[in-house]
Amino acid sequence: VEVKSSELSPSLSLSTSFKYTSNPQKSNSPSKLEDGTTLDLSLMFMLGLGEYGIGDEVVCTPSLMLMHLRTYNDTVKDFGTEMRLFDVDVQIASLTFPFVLPNDYTLSIGNTYVRPISFRNDGDYPNHQMKGNILSYSNTPSISLSKIIPLENGHILSLSSGLSYARSNGDTFSESLGDVLFQSYQLEFGIENTLSNVQDGMTHSMGITYIIPVDDKLTITPTISYSKMFYKKGANSGREDVTYIIGGSASYTYSESINISAAANYSAKESNGVNAATEYRDFISGFTFAVNHSF
Repeated sequence: VEVKSSELSPSLSLSTSFKYTSNPQKSNSPSKLEDGTTLDLSLMFMLGLGEYGIGDEVVCTPSLMLMHLRTYNDTVKDFGTEMRLFDVDVQIASLTFPFVLPNDYTLSIGNTYVRPISFRNDGDYPNHQMKGNILSYSNTPSISLSKIIPLENGHILSLSSGLSYARSNGDTFSESLGDVLFQSYQLEFGIENTLSNVQDGMTHSMGITYIIPVDDKLTITPTISYSKMFYKKGANSGREDVTYIIGGSASYTYSESINISAAANYSAKESNGVNAATEYRDFISGFTFAVNHSF
């Protein structure tokens, strides 16, 4: 391994997103919550760990990412305080090793740690026991291969395929929701007091991205993706979920530090019948304002 550059390259990004969703419960029968809004606030730290040559044609550029994301549901209060129960903090840490290969291929190997936390307390919900619980945590090692195809018209086609395996743990439904709320959900929906995050399993994903640079500041990016998850443990053992997403985004670089983007996508999730209640259709649209700084 040849050290091409040992220089660290830190950067910081602060962003806010406001989004509309046609199915906030992500359910095949969303009851009265037929649409909703969310507000996301995120702070992300990226650290490039240098460049390392392997032979004459391969370069590895490892990086570390730390993110804290807070989501507020139903920000326009269509349903009073009902959706505040699902407000959540998500902490994410990932380490990635991208290997830049000949002919515009990139092989990426990494691991992502995710920890969602309920930040609501007893004062917000006096009838149940939520106290800022760590709802779950997961480690997901992954490997992916992507190919960049520059086109004669100046556009770029990107193809990708990957595998990942999620290993997770978390609270039971009664621990996450509180005994009173869990009992009401149990009566209404018949849910059992199993782990709320039985998400262990293998996922295969494929994606196509078409990048259209309109000018130096505006870029339009339509995308199509497919993923299939095979659940391996717990109550979901034997379940298979297939998710299709089609959408696009427009990103405008206002300055070196400020970026504004708008996006919309339609997603469809299908299950093999082990837990058909998880199937849903959803349309999401919104915009993001981000401020970036490289040190």
